[in-house]
Amino acid sequence: MSAWRGAAARAVGAAWELRRRAYAAGWARPHRVAARVVSLGNVAVGGTGKTTLALALAAAAAARGVGAAVVCRRYRPGPGGRGDEELLFEAALGAGRVYAGDSKWRLAARAAADGHAVVIVDDGFSHWALERDVDALLVDAHDPWAGGALLPAGRMREPHRAVQRAGWLVAAQARDAAHAAAALAAVAPWAPAARTAAGRHRLTGVCDLAGAAVAPRGPARLVTATGNPESAARTAREAGYDAVGVAAYRDHHWFTAAEAARELARARDDGAALLLTAKDAVRWPVADARVAVLRVAWEWLSGGDAFVACALAGGGDDA
Repeated sequence: MSAWRGAAARAVGAAWELRRRAYAAGWARPHRVAARVVSLGNVAVGGTGKTTLALALAAAAAARGVGAAVVCRRYRPGPGGRGDEELLFEAALGAGRVYAGDSKWRLAARAAADGHAVVIVDDGFSHWALERDVDALLVDAHDPWAGGALLPAGRMREPHRAVQRAGWLVAAQARDAAHAAAALAAVAPWAPAARTAAGRHRLTGVCDLAGAAVAPRGPARLVTATGNPESAARTAREAGYDAVGVAAYRDHHWFTAAEAARELARARDDGAALLLTAKDAVRWPVADARVAVLRVAWEWLSGGDAFVACALAGGGDDA
């Protein structure tokens, strides 16, 4: 670790402590909105499956007749001025159930004012300005502490003891229940009162950019600008591709036409299929029959029924 990264990480930790003390002393207070607020987040940068879980929870709400909306940050918007997660949520839920922008508590207040009974906040753990009823912290089962160091020395946005705020610990990206249990055991001592659950990304199919099914075969070149490229590569291998090479771009990167042409040429030269995740497909600039898209859905391994009941109807303790 370089000296400047270490110094910057200490500054991040000091800023976090100042914020914690401000809220603990009542100098800063979270805003309450007139809806049940469910936050899905993590303490690290990088993908743990928050968006996939938010979609699953919204679907569960719809199945129960519960009016639910999703709040997300409009992070690194594309040429049309909108973010990839916003577009994904709208495609699945409809524009009237998605609130995107910069201030999550204001967006949540708008959603509540529009009559939504439940507000699901994508990546809300570090957004202290919004009071929540359920605070779920997702933990990557493959790397529970994301390397263990604060930004920019590592990938953690908050120190270890931030985990004590969580009401739920949800192991994500797990291979199976045993893998999830090991990850939760590593984190649970920091939040002994938290309830636990576990899930994974389940492959639902591979399709082209128009949505037609594709039969996976041969090698693949995965082009991804997501927070967890290795997770996407695991999904590609699960789909049945023989070997998977990864071209990783910065998270939320909007691909240019030149980049797309270059990646397609490299895949062709390698005799490989070009793969995208569903989130990458939103940011892909050209229609091309050679591109395949990995489709996944959230699958609970343990604790799912209890979590959904708690999130949507207060079916259990929230903390």
